[in-house]
Amino acid sequence: MAKRLTIGVIALSFLGGCSGLSYALENYKGTKPVAFYQDNQKFRIFDKPIEGRLMITPSIGAAAVQGATLGTSTTPEMRYQMAAQAFLKSTGRNCDVGDMRLIIEPQWETFYTCQ
Repeated sequence: MAKRLTIGVIALSFLGGCSGLSYALENYKGTKPVAFYQDNQKFRIFDKPIEGRLMITPSIGAAAVQGATLGTSTTPEMRYQMAAQAFLKSTGRNCDVGDMRLIIEPQWETFYTCQ
């Protein structure tokens, strides 16, 4: 019984990851990532200004060492939200970033509104 439960949990985790990957591919296909640096960390940002949303992820190299922290007590969600806000400001837009939603580790999405 425990073995079946473990296999079920693994299968659900895998399927959840697949749905997140499918979402990212369907919604951000063809969107060129922009490199953005915040607090000595490099992010890749997939911005869709017409839709008022973006997906943010650490650089490929940083994603490989995702367990490392920046020595702060902020959560990953907060770090991505702050980086998304800083990115939008750096483009000259006056925007408010909404809540972050984990698509698939370590990719986060947010919707934003601009003045």
